[in-house]
Amino acid sequence: MKKFALLVTIIFLSMLVLPLAAVNIKTFSVKNIRDRIDESAEKSGKTVPERLPESVKVLAVSSGNIIDVSSADYLVGCVACEMPATYHREALKAQAVAAYTNLLRLKAHPDEALGGADISDSPSKHQGFYTVEQQKQKWGDRYEEYSKKITEAVNDVLGEAIYYDGQPIVAAYCAICPGRTESAEVIWSSDIPYLQSVPSPGDTLSPSYSSVLVLSDAQFREAALKEEGVKLSDNADEWVKNTVTSPNGTGVIVKITLGGKELSGNSFRKLFSLRSPAFKISHTGGYFTFEVSGYGHCVGMSQYGADYMAQGGSGYKEILRHYYQGVEIRKG
Repeated sequence: MKKFALLVTIIFLSMLVLPLAAVNIKTFSVKNIRDRIDESAEKSGKTVPERLPESVKVLAVSSGNIIDVSSADYLVGCVACEMPATYHREALKAQAVAAYTNLLRLKAHPDEALGGADISDSPSKHQGFYTVEQQKQKWGDRYEEYSKKITEAVNDVLGEAIYYDGQPIVAAYCAICPGRTESAEVIWSSDIPYLQSVPSPGDTLSPSYSSVLVLSDAQFREAALKEEGVKLSDNADEWVKNTVTSPNGTGVIVKITLGGKELSGNSFRKLFSLRSPAFKISHTGGYFTFEVSGYGHCVGMSQYGADYMAQGGSGYKEILRHYYQGVEIRKG
């Protein structure tokens, strides 16, 4: 049980979370994770805090400064950064609980690279965070309204976290999924019981659900050759082969062969800066066209889906239990 908890911890620390997080697929494997578990098991000994931490030390990546704020202010700043303030209050609560869950796990297993901070403000590594000044810049004249709304949502759930098998979960989340969330096994090659594929039909109604990227053959070649080991022939029709899609019906690409090299769909997505690993690719007239569904890695809670459920009358606990299977929600 302890090894499983540490396993998902390391996965979380490797993720870009959340909502646009991804794993460095080049070095990610279950074997590597288990090797790190064995190396760190004797060094850890830290347990998850039983009470709400009084303060949170946040590394501001842009400046390198460490900001010390209360836990409540941290969660307000995190929700303000990660989820639109226009979303339903129950969705904001769900986001706050997910954010606090991730914070708990990181505080229990500090990342030495943070230089004494508990977490960074980078959405691509940990979770986003906006200071009051940044919130004012983002919202302008609506700062007071949105700040009050998010603060009230945070206060309603302050100290609540999501647990599986007695440990805080990897509370992955993304902006929009392709009508279903994807399993951690498909995206990160590790089967995590609570990160399974579940329906999220409301996402298809998002105005940002789909996107299209068109690249000329020359542009495609330039991007593809950044991947070591890729070799492209003179026939562009042969550059992409053997596309394997997820068995969960999400449209997520599991594997794809690019210039003779097999890549995961997530690696391919990053190489071409696609909004999600759920895409279709076609080639005609000297151009490659990517039709992309969703926004983010597609694992865990869909933020747009959470808002859709909340608008339909679901409370934050129902939302969280839908996207994270078999979990318990309680105060730490």
